Amino acid sequence: MSVRPVSLTMPEKGWAILTVRAATAEKVKELAHGKGITVDEYINTLMKPAAHAEWAICKLCGAKVKFINLPDHKAKVHPKNT
Repeated sequence: MSVRPVSLTMPEKGWAILTVRAATAEKVKELAHGKGITVDEYINTLMKPAAHAEWAICKLCGAKVKFINLPDHKAKVHPKNT
């Protein structure tokens, strides 16, 4: 069994190949192009931790809360509704 060195640097933008169903690939392409960006840029925005720190509105009281904190907000402010 031979061992081959693996490069840890990306050779170019979009170097990774994802295996997905054709319908999923078409939907991702549609969503990316709808936002005016490439599929690679769209997937990168989904993978960034900062992408999940967007703001959300609590449907129960209308408060503006970070998306990641929404479950905590609902548990503390609206304990009977969770």
